[in-house]
Parts: sequence; C-alpha cells; structure tokens
Amino acid sequence: MTPPPIPVGSDGLFHPANEDQVIALVHYAREAGVQIRARGATHSVAWSIYTDPSSDNPRNRTLQQSPPPPKDGKREINIAFDKMRDLKWVDANKGVIEAGPGINLGWDPQEPFGVSTLENSLLYQIFQQGWAVSTLGGITHQTLAGFTATGSAGGSTRFGWDNAIAFKVVDGTGNCEWIEEGHEHFHAYATSMGLLGIVVAVRMQLIKMYNVEGSEQTTPLSGSGAPMDFLGSGSADQPSLEQFLKDTEYTRVVWWPQKGAERIQTWQAKRVDPPKNPDDNVPYQQFTPNYGGQTEQYLGALIFVLVGNTNPGRIIGLIWQKTCAYLENLAFVLRQSEKGEISRFLTFLLGCLTGVVAGAIATVLAFFNAAITAVFPKLLPIFQPMTERGEETTFNDWYWRSLCMDNTVSDELLGTEFTEIWVPIDRTQEVMNIYQTMFEEGGEEATGYFSTEVYGGSPTRGWMHPGYSDGADEYANGAVRIDVYWYRDNDGIPNDDEGFLDQYWDILKQNNIPFRLHWGKFIPRDSLPFWAKYYRDNLPRFGDFMDLRAQRDPHDLFFTEYWRTRLTGK
Repeated sequence: MTPPPIPVGSDGLFHPANEDQVIALVHYAREAGVQIRARGATHSVAWSIYTDPSSDNPRNRTLQQSPPPPKDGKREINIAFDKMRDLKWVDANKGVIEAGPGINLGWDPQEPFGVSTLENSLLYQIFQQGWAVSTLGGITHQTLAGFTATGSAGGSTRFGWDNAIAFKVVDGTGNCEWIEEGHEHFHAYATSMGLLGIVVAVRMQLIKMYNVEGSEQTTPLSGSGAPMDFLGSGSADQPSLEQFLKDTEYTRVVWWPQKGAERIQTWQAKRVDPPKNPDDNVPYQQFTPNYGGQTEQYLGALIFVLVGNTNPGRIIGLIWQKTCAYLENLAFVLRQSEKGEISRFLTFLLGCLTGVVAGAIATVLAFFNAAITAVFPKLLPIFQPMTERGEETTFNDWYWRSLCMDNTVSDELLGTEFTEIWVPIDRTQEVMNIYQTMFEEGGEEATGYFSTEVYGGSPTRGWMHPGYSDGADEYANGAVRIDVYWYRDNDGIPNDDEGFLDQYWDILKQNNIPFRLHWGKFIPRDSLPFWAKYYRDNLPRFGDFMDLRAQRDPHDLFFTEYWRTRLTGK
C-alpha cells in the first residue's frame, strides 16, 4: 500500500503543517479506504472526535489524548493541529483575523504537544491589540475549530459565539474553499461536528476589548438572600429564574439539589470598560492557586471518589491517584508563586503531610462507602457554605481571565463529564419544577452526588446547533441549559439505557418538553433509531445538514460509526 503523504507521529496522530498536507491526507484516506478525523483539545467525548474505536479502546470519555490504535492492520487518519495554530491580522484596524484550527483559545494545561501557552493563545494575542470575542465557555482550553464545531456556547442569552465570519474547509473530495458569511451553507459549518470537512482556518470579526464586573454567592433556592426565585414565578422584588437569565448579561447557577443540602451558587457578571490601570483588576478565581485552593479541590475529590464508587480496591487506587495529582498541582502553583524558596518548601511539605493523612483516612473510609453517602448532605455545606449578607465574592477583570469561571479547576482532581440539555427559555420554570419533583421522589438516585449547572443560551442560526432558531420558533428568545454533571472517576456508564443521565432525558420526553443536546457531551447510546428520529424532528435543518454532508463527503471519510448510528439510527 502507498504510504501516507506525511509520517504518523509516535503518538499515533498525523501532524500536518499546512492545508496542502491536509488535502494530501484526505486524498490518501479516500484512496486507502480509511477514515479521517481531526481532534482539538479533546473536551468532547472521544468517539465523537476520533475515527472508529478498536475493541480495546478506553471508555467514551473526554480528555482522551490518544487516538484508537490500528485495527485489523489498518491505520485510520487522526489529525492533530499543533503545527497549524498561527494568527494573522487581516485588518488590524477593524479587528479581522484569520487563525489556524489548532490555536487554543487560552492556555491548555492538558495539551500533550508542548506548544500551548498563554502568550500564544488566541484570546491573549487579540487582547494585546485591544480586541475581544463576544462570549466564552466555562474554560478556555479548547482549540478554535473544536469549540466551534460542537456548538459550544457561553452562559448568556444575549451574547453568543458569533465572531466567526468564514471557514476554510477541505471537504471529502479534497476540495479546499472558504465558506463565508452569506454563503447558503455558512450556518451548516457553524456546528459541523467535523462531518462536512476539515476546517483549516477560521476568519473572525472581533469586538472591542471589555472587562466583566460581577459577583458570586451561595444562597437558598429562594428567599430574600437569593438573587432569583429559582423554582417559582418571581415577584416584583425578585425575578424568576427565566427573567434572571434574560436580564443578566452573563451568569451561571450551580444547583445542589441533594436533600438536606439544597442550595444554589450564582455567578453573574456584566460588561464594563477596562480600567485605565490594569493593577485595579480583581480576577475571579473559583480555586486560588495556593495551598488552600489546591487542598480544597483535593478533599472534594476524595469525597467524590468515595461516594461515586463501591469497590474498595478501585476506590483505594483512585485515592492515591488523586493524592499524587494533588501534590503535582501544588508543586506547579508553588513554582509560579512569588514566595521565597523556604516558604515554598514548607508549604509543599505541609501538602505532603495533608496528602498522607487525608489519603490514609480516605483509604479506611473506602470500606464504609454506605456511611459516606449517608452523610454527604452534611459534608456539602462545609465546601459550599451559605454566603453571609455583604460577603459576596466580587470581581472586575479582563473578560478572557474571569468570564471562564472554571479555568482554575483541576481536571485531574475534579474532572467531570456531563450532558448539556437545551430547553426553550420560556419553559424554564416548568422544567425546573419537573426536575425538582424528580429529585424529591427519586432521592440520591436522581440527584447523584454532584451539582447540576443552569445557564442561558442565545439563539443562533447554526443548523445543528442546539440553540438553532429561525426567529419565529420557541427557541427565538434563547434557551435554558441544564448541565447534569457526572464525576469522571465514577464507576459505570452514565448515558447507558437506565443509566444515571437517562432519567434526565426521559422525564422531559414524558412531559412533552422539547429539548436538544450538546453534540460534544454525553448523548444517549441506546435506542439509537428513536433518538435519530428525535434529533431530526427537533432540529428543522437536520435533513438539510445530512444532505449537505452526503455531498461534501461522498465517500464517508468523516462519517464514523459513532456519528452514523447517532444521526441515522442505522
């Protein structure tokens, strides 16, 4: 067989340096009869990213850095864009750029190629020239092409990920062209899942730089201290959750529904002008980069390991894995600190002592799993105490540093998987109360032992985007997004038939609540013919997208078994 046009790396990935090499790889894939896919920062589930998995492929989770190994002696083509991450100013005066698909939005601490830094990230480079993007998700680790391809969004009903104005794409025939705003198919590429071709560049229209000013507080679900009436219809003095999502420029609500610990943590912000003196910035940090912040995450990780698993051997292995990760994280943040060497050494020594003691206690508790789950509602308030009046966390900072509120969370310690459910925003109170009833009746089997996050989502014209709207339908005012979290190291398959997440989808179907799902996160893995029809019925441009997919990829180079079964049911 003719060898590929460029050699495969030792990591099993192909690393093209330019669009010509991408075109050559597409031609090779067609001639060799193999699949070809491109990966970003792996924040989507693995099978939605890579070519078809082999039988010994790991579970379908996010942050899977390696592609599937060759199967039956045949190597599929999996591309990494670590060599295509340039940024070019098309018009610096008007804020127009073109960027390579592999450029990270911000610094990616998990990036395995050793090229991602804050300074070479997209957000930092445009910030240096006084420009910005309209919104960001909870983190900024993603690559530009990857974030766009899956329909990712920020926590806002007003501002969407709308800065892309053209995509340069290599389709399944090897043809490379710009699909610009105004092209009849432009909005198909806005959420393409890599099924229409391989994006090799993105052109963006930026906006002027801004700060975000806001606060965070933990409160009961309603009452005078809460920023909204979370489950109710609101009043003259307190908005409903729906109204709060519509009125607040950027927000995220973390809902802890476990009986005996019910509370919400509300993060909210608005745009303001940047300060004249950068030293006046006060950044938001969910976890501080010091002993206290890293230890809080470590102790939380131990609890989630204990309540999310039942096998003592597995639990003990995870405990000491988390202990090692904790010490690695602590060493990293101490190296970045301005403390003296002796102070850093003593702090790390304290961390070692903390790790040994906490790890030993957790190891003993591994044999008393039922007891830990029973006291979980008592433990939660220790980590999420109610905010005293006037003690809210406040911030005023560059948007690229504080709008992404989860950037300081360690994926090794508090990594999560989730399903993201988009419901028309006018159904907010109805869907929140449906879930509340489910929690009251189902107890811990319904609530689990992690939080559920609630965001707003803006309408968009992206054909396959979960927020798609033609301007006259029930998504025209935006969506309420429910992110149901699952601790990454929990045992089991959460999106299996009758798995943990299945109940969240089923109860909406039973109550005739329309909803759509984020394509890069957990979607159902059973009853696939039903779900394929469901997606088609709930996305008006679904059929148009599938027709375009067949035209742009006539040899099914990008159409893996994962996507074929999900989108066709076959």
